[in-house]
Amino acid sequence: MRSTSLALLLATACSGAIGGPGGEPDPDERPAPSPTPLVCDDGALRPGRSPLRRLTRDEYDATIRDLLGDTTAPGVRLLDDERGVILVDGRAMTPLLAEQYLVAAEDVAARATQDVASLLGCAPSAECVDTFVARFGRRAWRRPITDDERVELVAFYEEFVPEAGEREAVALLIERLLVSPHFLYRAELPPIDAAPETVVPLDGFQRATRLAYTLLGTTPDDALLDAAARGELDDAEGVRRHAERLLDDPRSEAVVQSFFHHWLELDLLENLDKDPALFPEWSSDVAERMRHETEAFVHEVLYEGDGSYATLLTAPWSMLDAELADFYGVAHDGGEGFTRTPLDPEHHAGLLTQGAFLAPRARTYETSPIHRGMFIRGSLFCGSVPPVPENIEIVAPEPDPSLTTRERLEEHRANPVCAACHVLMDPPGFAFEHFDAAGRFRETENELPIDATGELEDTELAEGDPRSFDGAAELAQLAAKSPQAHACFARQWFRFAYARSDDASDACAMQQLVTRFTAESLDVRALLVELTQTDTFLFRT
Repeated sequence: MRSTSLALLLATACSGAIGGPGGEPDPDERPAPSPTPLVCDDGALRPGRSPLRRLTRDEYDATIRDLLGDTTAPGVRLLDDERGVILVDGRAMTPLLAEQYLVAAEDVAARATQDVASLLGCAPSAECVDTFVARFGRRAWRRPITDDERVELVAFYEEFVPEAGEREAVALLIERLLVSPHFLYRAELPPIDAAPETVVPLDGFQRATRLAYTLLGTTPDDALLDAAARGELDDAEGVRRHAERLLDDPRSEAVVQSFFHHWLELDLLENLDKDPALFPEWSSDVAERMRHETEAFVHEVLYEGDGSYATLLTAPWSMLDAELADFYGVAHDGGEGFTRTPLDPEHHAGLLTQGAFLAPRARTYETSPIHRGMFIRGSLFCGSVPPVPENIEIVAPEPDPSLTTRERLEEHRANPVCAACHVLMDPPGFAFEHFDAAGRFRETENELPIDATGELEDTELAEGDPRSFDGAAELAQLAAKSPQAHACFARQWFRFAYARSDDASDACAMQQLVTRFTAESLDVRALLVELTQTDTFLFRT
C-alpha cells in the first residue's frame, strides 16, 4: 500500500515558484507595456493560465479538520517551504514530501477510525462502505465519485478485511482517499472532447472548489456541492451570490489573515532578535504581541469597521494590549486584551507604523531605510527596481554616532552606480526614520534631529497630490489615494488567490478587479467577490 501510494503521488508531481521576500513582483514576471490600447470589451474570454494546484499546508489542515473533525494540524509537519506568496509554479512533489503525505494520512486515518461505526454511520460492511465512499469521497475529492471509482474503492476495502479486520481496512481506505491526487491537487480537467487551446468554462464542482478554497481555505461543504449539482454555479451571478454567502462564514477570516500574513511577511517576527544593549526591553514575547496587534487591527478594520483599504493604511489608532502599549510608550485604556488605542495622527498611520512591519525591516542595532523602502516600492506600489550592477560590492556603512542613518546612506544617492536603485528605494524608507529598529517612535537619532522627508519617484499618485512627504503618516496618506497602490493591492490579491504571477493575458482581469475595487470605495470585501467574477476564475484554456 505504501509503495503504491508513493508512486501515485510522485507520478503526479508538479513544479512551481515561491514568491520573493515581501511578495515583491519580479520585474521579469510583469508584462511589458502594450504598444496598443488595452481592449477588454470585445467579448473575448481571457482566462490566463490555470496551473495544477496542490493544497497548501493551511488548506490541507483545514480540509482534514472539516472532513474528519481532526484539529491536530498534520500539515504543519510537512517539509514544504511556503514563505512569501505561495505560487504554484515552484511547489514540486519530492519523494520525501510524498512519504510525509502518506505518514500524515496514516495518522489521520488512525484517529478517524477509533469508532468505525460512528465514522461510517452504520455497521462496517461492503454496503455500508459503499455509501460512505459516495458521501465522504464527494467531500474529499470535491466532486461526485464515479461508479467505477466507487466499485474499485469498495473492492479495495474488501481486500484487506480478511487479513487486517474491518477497522484497519477502513483506515487503509481513508489513507488511499487522502493520498490520491484527487485530494492533494485541485485538478480541473477540461471536457475530454475539448479542442486544445480552446477556452472552456469550469464545471460547477470545479467552481465550488475554487470558491471554497479562495474564500474559506478549505474543501467545499455539502451545501456548496449541492448548489453545484443544481447548476447554481453555472453562471457568474450564481457564483457571486455564493461568494457573498461564503464571506459571511467565520472561516473566511482565516484566509484574509493569511493574505496579510504573507503580504506583510509576519513570519519574519519569528526568532527576531535585537541588540540587548540597545533594546533591553525586546523579547520574543514583544514580537508575538506585535503579530497579534496586526491581526487584531486587520480584524477590526475589515470585520468591525468600514472594510476599506484606505483605513488599513491611514487609521490613527491600533489594537494594543497594556504590555505592548508600554513597550511603545503610549497610553492604554487598561482594558483586557487588545483594544482600540488612539495614537498620534501626525506620526502613526495604520499597518505601516506597526511594529510587525517596522521591526523585521531593520537591523539588530539600527533601522534599515533600504528594507523598509523596498517594501513600499515593491509590495505597496508594485514598482520595479533596476537590477544590481554586476561585480558591485555591497557594504553597509559602519555605525557612526555623529551621524544619522540617513546621513550615512547619503553615498547611495551621490554615487551614480548606486543612485539608479537607491533613489527609488531610500526616500520611502526615510519616511519611517522616526521609528527605531524595534518599531518605537523616537524624536531624535544619536541626539540629532531626524529628517523623514522625501519624494516618491516614478510613482502614480492621485491627481493633485504632491510627490513630497514628511514622515510615515503623510506617505501612507499618499499611498491610500494612489491609483498605482490600489492596482498593486489588487495584484497582490490576484497572486495570492490564483497562486501565480499575473502576465499579459491577465491584463483585462486586473483592469476588472481595479475598476470594481475603486468603484466600491476600496472595499476589500468587494475586491474578494470580484476575484470570483473574472475569466481567470470562471474559465480555463
